Formats: sequence, structure tokens, C-alpha cells
Amino acid sequence: MNNIIEACASIVECCIFIRICNGFLGFKSEKKKWLKTLFVFVPLALVDVFLSQLEGFENISIFMLLLILLVYSFVFLKGKKWEKVLVSVIPTVTALPINLIVMSAFSLLVGNDRAEIMPGGTMRIPVLFFTKAIFFFACEIVIKLRKKQYQSLTGFQWTIQLSCFLISFLMATLLWNISRQQPETSPLFLIIFICIGILNILLYVIMNKMQRDNITREEYNLLKANIISQEKLAVEVRERYSEVKTLKHDMKHYLTTAAGMISDKKPFEAKAYIERIIEEKINSSNVGVNTGSAVIDAVINGKITLCNSKGIKMKCSIDTQFESTYDIDISILLSNLLDNAIIGCDPDNPYIELVVSHKKSLTFITVKNSISSSILKNNPELKTDKSNKNEHGYGIRSIKDIAKKYDGSVEFKEENGNFIAEIWLKMEI
Repeated sequence: MNNIIEACASIVECCIFIRICNGFLGFKSEKKKWLKTLFVFVPLALVDVFLSQLEGFENISIFMLLLILLVYSFVFLKGKKWEKVLVSVIPTVTALPINLIVMSAFSLLVGNDRAEIMPGGTMRIPVLFFTKAIFFFACEIVIKLRKKQYQSLTGFQWTIQLSCFLISFLMATLLWNISRQQPETSPLFLIIFICIGILNILLYVIMNKMQRDNITREEYNLLKANIISQEKLAVEVRERYSEVKTLKHDMKHYLTTAAGMISDKKPFEAKAYIERIIEEKINSSNVGVNTGSAVIDAVINGKITLCNSKGIKMKCSIDTQFESTYDIDISILLSNLLDNAIIGCDPDNPYIELVVSHKKSLTFITVKNSISSSILKNNPELKTDKSNKNEHGYGIRSIKDIAKKYDGSVEFKEENGNFIAEIWLKMEI
């Protein structure tokens, strides 16, 4: 009977192990989840029910459990590598302190008689019930905290968290072995076990608070960068408006002069004068594109003017008319893409090509620029090389965020000596 009770407790423990792994990470694919669960449950149960009961194999069984959960997480569950390692360790390092705390507490209640809380003892069933119940609720709390968080810890933070869990695990194990060698269980051991558990909880809370603060700071810097981009857009729109206003004002003088030449019967001189005005004033001011949006036009035309001043050849191919709904997002996107292209251009062969097309509900944007050497090879994450990283380096992040907003995608690649940025956006135009 005692063996059956211990086996049932071990099976319940295995179910909780699997529950926290599945709930914390989630499956890569929703197909045949029961078969994947069974795949890990069978070896877990064999190890926890049989191997852990053999004298001298307790520690080996713990490492076997960790290995099985680790393989299961990497094969079937989604998430980052550090998350998979951590979620494989959490069940063991959580179950041990809980077991030690409950067993120490019950041992004190029965007058330090350990036989009462060990297999076959009169208090064994309450001990098993409380350890598994507390372990289950602790795992559920971890899963709920995970679902409420929209961010995940960095690899470095996972390393610290994992290291502290393992150190706590070793400390608790050593203390438990020491307490077993003493004729009486001191309340001090119970206090130590509780403190170890509290320290791990506090560390987890602190790590997540730090990450939330980091994300808040990143969002603030990104918002600040977008505001700066919008200010630049306003300046560019104002400059284009000023050019048109000046041209409109001067046009009256040009037409009056041409009309005077015609009145003086100088048609050839009038024709030559008009052609010169068209070439010098009208064509030079109409060096851009027409996308249907004054804001987006101002951005592209402003970059064309900038490229001309820097001796960069810029080619535009746009077959899309944008609605005002997308003005700000598309203008910020194009501004960041073209700024990066201008900065990264090969000085010996400066060339930029912008292509914007629309297919069904998808808008496709490509910006290509010549490069003197591989950028992705030397800087695969495209991090800024400017000294003040708190003020710069948010262009790529802004591009990715806008693409995400419109259920799109971003890809950076290199072909034939060119750096290419490809963006797909889902938008009705």
C-alpha cells in the first residue's frame, strides 16, 4: 500500500512537471499534443517512480529528470534557448525547497520524529498531499506570471536566474543531508529553507522588474526617435511648400515678361525665355514623385534633393497611391530606410534605388544601395556605430515596429554588391 501511495505521488509530480513546461513555453505545433505529452510522461514516470526509490540513485534520478525535460522542451516546445533550459530546471529546484519546508514543518509538529514523515509513517500522506498541492499552485503562479508578461528576460538575465536557482538547489540539498544526520530537526533548518525559497522568488521578481524598466526605456527612446523623425518631416514639407509658394509668386513675373515679348512681336525670344524658365525653375523644382500623399512626397523628394547634393544617383519606381491614413508611418519608414541607404552608400559608386509596389492587400517596399564591403558580415544585427547609443540606433527598431503594426515583415540581405531592405506591409490602399 505504501508503495502505491508513493507511486501515485510521483505520477502527480510528473504531471505537474509537464504542466509547467507546456504552460510556460507552449507547443511549436498544436498537432498531436497528447502524443507529445505521452512521449515525455512515460520516461519521467519511470525515473520518478522507480529509479528515485532506489537507494543511492536519488541524485542520478534528479539529473535524469532534468535531461528528459530539457530534451522535451527543445524538441516540442517553442521559446528561446535560455527559457527552455530554465523551464527544465524550474520544476526540480521548485519541488525540492517545497518538500524540505513541508517535511521540516511536519517533523517539528510530530516531535522531531522523522519516521512519521518518511514512507510508511503516519504523517506521510498529509506530507505528500501538501507538498504536491503547494508545488502545483506554485507552478500555476509561475505560468500566470509568464502569460501576463509581454516581454522575456535576456540571455544574461536568464543566466543569473538559472545560476541562483542551481546554487539554491545545492544549498538546500546539503542542508537537508546535514539535518538528516542530526537526532533532532532544528527549527533553524525550516527557517533557512523558507528563506531560500523567498530569495528565489524575490530574485525572479527583481529580474522581471528590471526587464520591464528596460523595455519602458526602449519604448521611450523609440518614441523620442519617431518624434524627431516627424519634426524632420514637418521641416521637409514646409520647405517643399515654400518652394511651391515661391514658384507661384515668381510665375506671375515670368508670364508677364513672356507676354511683353509676344506683344513686342518677339515670339522666338519669348519661346526661348519660356523654355529656359521651364528648365531652370519648373523642372528643377519638380525632381520627385507623386504618391498621393504630400507628406510622403516631401520625404522622398527631400531625399532625392539630398542625394543630388551628395552626388548619389537615386532611382525611384512607385506605382502606389497612399491614403492619408498611412502618412506618418510610411513617411517615418521611408525616411529611416533612405537615411540608412544614404549613409551606407559606396562612396566610389553611390547608387540608391527605391521601389514601392502594391499587390492585392500587400504593399512591397524595397530600398537598395551600393556598398563597398559587407555590412551584415561585420554587423549582422545592424547596431549603430555612433558613440551616443541612447540617442541613435532606433531606425531599424522603428522600421521593424511599423512592419509589425501592419502584420508585415522585414528582411535585410546583400546581393551583387548591394545592401537590400525588403518590407512587406498589409494595408488596403
